[in-house]
Parts: sequence; structure tokens; C-alpha cells
Amino acid sequence: MKPTDDELANALQTAEGMRERGEDPDNLAKVLLYLHRRDEMLERVLDHLELFLRFGLPVDEHMKLVRLVEEAKIQEAREEGTDPGKLGL
Repeated sequence: MKPTDDELANALQTAEGMRERGEDPDNLAKVLLYLHRRDEMLERVLDHLELFLRFGLPVDEHMKLVRLVEEAKIQEAREEGTDPGKLGL
């Protein structure tokens, strides 16, 4: 059941408002906002991965994938409250 663009925009706006007002007792708004950010990041990775797989081993696409994966890991570490440090990519 994929939401329409309008439904998603409305849900995200409502979630942001709930968080700003401190009206999120079950953390549903927090979870929605987190998963939306994560989904956007993973969509970017998927886009570059498809190009990478389709056209072989172009160096620029490989580097974009490495950077996106590292960015995703850094974002996740920050959200967990840990030091992302050097991730070895």
C-alpha cells in the first residue's frame, strides 16, 4: 500500500508537527521521520547501484556508491549516539 506523494507529504508534515509539539507518546512520528530519511538514503544507493551493475565498473559510480554507503553508516552511527569514526570503506 504505497502512499501517494500527497499522503506522504501530509504524514511527514504531521509527524514533524507532533515532534515539535512534544505530542508523540508512542514515538510513531519519530519512527516515521527516521524511516523516511533512511528510505531516501537507500533509494540513492539503489539508483547508483543499478547504474553500477548495468554498466560494469565505472570508477565514478563505484566512488559514488562507496560515499553513499559511508554516509549512510555515519548517519546511522550518529542517530545511535555512537562515534562514526573511520568506517573502513
